Amino acid sequence: MEWEDLTNNPLVLNNYDLLKKIGIFDYIEKLKLESLNQNELIEEAYNIFLKESVDELVSFIIKCLSDKFIPTDLVFILNEGITINKLKTYAYHNMNNKEITLELNTLEPYEPFFRKYTGTTSFSVFEYEISDPALLKPFSSFNPEIIVPIKGLSGLYGIILFGPKILSEEYSKREIEYIDKLMKFTSVGIQNNIHYEHSVKDSKTGLYNHNFFISRTNEELARCRRNKKSFSLIVMDIDKFKKFNDTYGHLAGDEVILSLANTLKHTLREGDILSRFGGEEFTVMLPETGREEAFITAERLRRGVEALEVEYQGSIMKITISLGVSTYDWVERISETTMIERADEALYKSKEKGRNRSTSYKSGLLHRAHKANKNTPCL
Repeated sequence: MEWEDLTNNPLVLNNYDLLKKIGIFDYIEKLKLESLNQNELIEEAYNIFLKESVDELVSFIIKCLSDKFIPTDLVFILNEGITINKLKTYAYHNMNNKEITLELNTLEPYEPFFRKYTGTTSFSVFEYEISDPALLKPFSSFNPEIIVPIKGLSGLYGIILFGPKILSEEYSKREIEYIDKLMKFTSVGIQNNIHYEHSVKDSKTGLYNHNFFISRTNEELARCRRNKKSFSLIVMDIDKFKKFNDTYGHLAGDEVILSLANTLKHTLREGDILSRFGGEEFTVMLPETGREEAFITAERLRRGVEALEVEYQGSIMKITISLGVSTYDWVERISETTMIERADEALYKSKEKGRNRSTSYKSGLLHRAHKANKNTPCL
């Protein structure tokens, strides 16, 4: 029965004054409001689960909270890693982004507290239970009133700090209940994003991993067949890396890998898929990129790495890379394995010719189409 039907019922009309006096109508209005709020929360939860990155998710949470109230300070401290500590902070003042430096490397000391207090908690309780000034110091500048854990199967994924409301009113019971429910959905959304990132990215460099690269290459092959387009792959590795490790040690080798990954990342276009294929080998998938443009990109990467200086324990280390390029033309019917094998073959040709160079693979129709090009070394 709908509310309109109920209000027109003769029994209700005949007893209207009594029902109003004992608060039935107010109670029904309260239920209607709660139902509306629950539907709104379910819609927000649905949108949280659709977000494809933690950045998108945090931006959406900011919007949801802004519709209800505005805290003076709001800080998300999230552990992006699963097997390693890797904290990332999102800070807002009056809901505007704020740059901060957080003197905090791990959330591990706070895990016992959040095993005891699993939901939204007063920060004063947190202060009392933690008691250690050194553990409380990183949060003091935010003047927090509420602290919320982001928890999951692997433990504590993060914490969220709410400062006082901008109008200096205390948080109402209803607002705290809303925060608690919204943050539980947020926890699941952040967990999903962290686990997805972990499944597709290399934990050391943050680049895409081998499996993701293969998957995206297959997708690009299918797309180019449909749309009669081309795309290219680059395979590269560090020249004489084993000798480098033997000379300087594996920790120095790790520093080189990280510096190389950062250099490659900042040299490529947005949309290019850079991955750590394994060890010292890296791959790049270049959507809608022909052979000549791919070779130019490879050379740009090579020169960038050649100019790279890696500082380690007072020493400056230099490295070079060799690269192989293969290009898919929609006329051909080849697999991603063949694409990678061709780029790998071109890479080894670069090694044979002295290293620190780029080589493009050519064959069949592509070879005839580009045979006039004298500037690009090819097989």
